[in-house]
This record gives sequence, structure tokens and C-alpha cells, in this order.
Amino acid sequence: MIEALFHSSAADIENALDLEQIWELFSKGIAKAEIEFATYITVNADFEAPMVLTTTAGIYAGVPPSQDPFLRWCCASYHPTRTGAEFLADYDYLPTEAKAFIAHAGTLGFRSGLGLPVRLQGSDRFGGFNLGTRLSRNAFETKIAPLSEQLQFFCLLTHRRIEELSRDLSKGFANCEFRALLIAPITEAGAQLSPREREVVYLVARGISRKECALLCNISPNTVAEYTKNAYRKLNVKNRFEAAEALRVV
Repeated sequence: MIEALFHSSAADIENALDLEQIWELFSKGIAKAEIEFATYITVNADFEAPMVLTTTAGIYAGVPPSQDPFLRWCCASYHPTRTGAEFLADYDYLPTEAKAFIAHAGTLGFRSGLGLPVRLQGSDRFGGFNLGTRLSRNAFETKIAPLSEQLQFFCLLTHRRIEELSRDLSKGFANCEFRALLIAPITEAGAQLSPREREVVYLVARGISRKECALLCNISPNTVAEYTKNAYRKLNVKNRFEAAEALRVV
């Protein structure tokens, strides 16, 4: 099942046809985890043409979105980063401007959060989601941090739908036309797989059902089974648990 906590919201986002609807559904989805603040920002490889969606009015007061420290300091990898004023002491290396931005967010209520980078194979844009709460550091680590993997996957699915809309890929797909933008990261083991095999086995390794994997890839369940079989053979694994270990899917 698609990350149980966000399942219904993710399914609705897959069918959404405008950005306003996507953002409303996404905001409702993260509210299930008691996350109040969210900013989505992506830019091109030159840090230009920012795409911004946010629930936090005033977050960019006096600061261009392209200067958001999230882009500069959180997006070098796929790994989640603790964000917010509650964690500011952990990042002494940040420049003064970045610290000021984080402190300003704190005055708006964003005390603790997760910076979740997202990238798609087939797109040169990068960025992600900065999700925040009013929780103290300790409360955040107890209530929100354990959900980071579910949240990141939910963000990936949302990001892909936003990108598809932005590229006018929102009108639907031809029958069994594999989606052009892929969410699976390229890992050392996964490099031996074709892009479509990598996408399918990444989803399967996360526990996504064959039926849901077919919907997420816009292919038939039988085709999912074929890609999975080929990927398992190349990875020399027998099941999704071994595939997850081989691909380091966490």
C-alpha cells in the first residue's frame, strides 16, 4: 500500500489536474502528521526560474526564493535534513544570511522541520519540500522524525505530479505509455538496470503492491511483473526485501 498514512492523499494527487488542487491535497495530507508549515521550491540547474508553493505567508519577505538556504544546503543529496530554529545550533557552518532566514521562519511559527530533497530522472530541476511544525526539538524527534521515509516518498509523488503539470504532461497518458519522469534514484546497484526496471523495482522494494505500481507507472500489472523479474535477475535477488537491501532503499 502506498505509504499508509498518506495513501488517500497520494491517490488523489495522482489524478489532480491543477496546481491549486495538488497543493490543497498535499497540505491536507501532511496535516495528518500534524505538520502545519510547508514550502515547496524547485529551480533549474542555474538556480533560476523558481517554482514556489507555500503555506507560510511571509517566509520570503525580503529574500528571493532562489536564495532559500534549503536549496543551497539541503539538496546536495537525497537525505532528509533537520530544519528550523530548534536545530540551528547544529549548523554552525551556515552563513549569517542563512541563519537569519531560519530565525525569521521561527518567528512565523516554524520551529522544527524536515528538509526533503526531491529529484526526478528526466528533469534538470532540483529542490524539494521543507515541512515544519511548532514542536520543540525533542517532541519533533519523537513524533515527526520517524515518519521521514513516508513523508519523502509522499513528497516525491507530489513533486512528479507538479512537474508533469508544469510540462503539460497532465492530460493523461496513452495506453501503457510509461511515465516520462521517474522518481527512483540512481544507485550503484541500480545502475545496471534500465530506467524502467529501476523505477518498478524501487516501488516494489518500498512495499508498493503490483496493482499500485502499475498505476504509478501507467503500465499493466503483467508488465510490472516482467520488469520486476528482470530486475531481480540482474540484481541477483529473490524478493523485495533483498531488492531493498541491494538498492539501499530505506
